[in-house]
Amino acid sequence: MSRSQPLANVAIEARGQMLCDGAAAPRAVDVRMRDDLQFFAQGAFLAAWALADIRRAPGPPNVLRIRALTAAPKAWCEIGDPVLAAAIERNCRLLDGDVQEKREAKWRIAAMATTGVVVLAALVWIVIPAIADRFAPLVPAGVEKSIGAAADTQARTLFKGGLCTSPAGEAALARLVDRLKGAAGVPLDVDVRVISSSVQNAFALPGGRVYLLRGLIENARSPDEVAGVLAHEFGHVAHRDSLRAALREGGAALAIGLVTGGAFGAGAIAGAARASLSAAHSREAETEADDFAAATLRKAGRPTRALGDILQRIAKDEGSSPLDFLRDHPVTDARRARLENEPAAASGEPLLSAGEWLALRAICSP
Repeated sequence: MSRSQPLANVAIEARGQMLCDGAAAPRAVDVRMRDDLQFFAQGAFLAAWALADIRRAPGPPNVLRIRALTAAPKAWCEIGDPVLAAAIERNCRLLDGDVQEKREAKWRIAAMATTGVVVLAALVWIVIPAIADRFAPLVPAGVEKSIGAAADTQARTLFKGGLCTSPAGEAALARLVDRLKGAAGVPLDVDVRVISSSVQNAFALPGGRVYLLRGLIENARSPDEVAGVLAHEFGHVAHRDSLRAALREGGAALAIGLVTGGAFGAGAIAGAARASLSAAHSREAETEADDFAAATLRKAGRPTRALGDILQRIAKDEGSSPLDFLRDHPVTDARRARLENEPAAASGEPLLSAGEWLALRAICSP
């Protein structure tokens, strides 16, 4: 095969061997590359192949054998001229057909995946925590219940004393909860339990589970103080604050898990549960929960300062644990001033009788 002079900046020409489908043997052809690949035999036009239709075909070494999608099935052309062969490889983007298409598809998928990861990372590590307050109402109740159930399991592991189940104490607690729910003025799906632990704490989990710890009940001097703490936790439940805290601290894992599902979803719910146990509420959430507690106690006709009284006493307890109530509910100067200024008068009936109060204080006794 010999090569003719290419037309400068216009075309590349060369000789080649071409087998047309049904022919007995290949024949010599002149090949010209412009916007397509044209074939001539003794000056007569034979065919033209669009560059996008040209594919590589199996052939001898050091020779470029090509075919065309629009040509006869067994037709091919061999290009031995390196200049023309290089031009074909450079300009025929799909020369390697499926291999090249798959390679380009992989690059496109990789680019899309990278973009998706970046967007998702920005969403779950920056956007979701920043808009947790707005995002929380969009979380289905079933998901919040699942997070709460996982947090409940972890909470019982953290506080190993077990649940307090004295029948008289549980009856007194149920009465106190019912009185507060009736005074709250809003529907409250709460389930209150007591754990036998000397830690002075109370906390609400996503989904409505509320825990009182024995240490806090023993520190209380009246049913009103326990009621103030419970009403405060009910405020967190009403505002879904524990879910908001979980989204701020564990929003990344939760968002990814809800998208991917399966084991990742279960792990994400567990991570969000841990976050709900360890995350402190914002000052705004604490203020709103205080206001909810004060309004509830007022409607029940009980002293609204009771919550401030027990918080002040816990704050002065130098032996309080890092897991106590103040870790999650710090008594800032502004909060202390608001609680101390609440009126102390009681206008309604006691929330518990003297006997019920004794039963509640002994709820963890055998």
